[in-house]
Amino acid sequence: MNWLLFVVQWLHVLLGIIWFGNSLILALLLIPTLNALPIPIQRDVGGRYGERSTRLFDVVVPLIVVLGFIRGTVLGPIHSVADVVQSAYGITWLVALIAATVTFVWGRLVIVPAVRRMDAIPLDADGAPTPELVTATDQVKRVVILELLGFLVIFTCMILMRFGL
Repeated sequence: MNWLLFVVQWLHVLLGIIWFGNSLILALLLIPTLNALPIPIQRDVGGRYGERSTRLFDVVVPLIVVLGFIRGTVLGPIHSVADVVQSAYGITWLVALIAATVTFVWGRLVIVPAVRRMDAIPLDADGAPTPELVTATDQVKRVVILELLGFLVIFTCMILMRFGL
């Protein structure tokens, strides 16, 4: 057994589960649960969650990408540009690599700033959300849900690569 391949694959899959699982939990459980709560509570919980998850995924996602690159090249079937562009596996691997990178960049350049803009909007004098805050909160929810599209592409590529496609 190739132990290096085993460890790289194991870490790549585990970290991918954590990243994709986070997105699923957000979309399917946390956001719908928070929607039933007042916006100040949504903001507090979402802000704390966002701080922690941003720190975690700033480490986890680059590791996923690097491990996937190593898994496909050094420890896999891709040893030249021709292997990437002339094989189904290579094309699928490249799509997965690009999708993972774009999904991560989407989070850092769209989701994180949207959350920060939302957090900067004060409540009105009575402690109620302003229309501007409601709009910003809805925007954050939408961009987080859109992140799932990237994960669907990545997940589909992982399944295809498992079968050599």
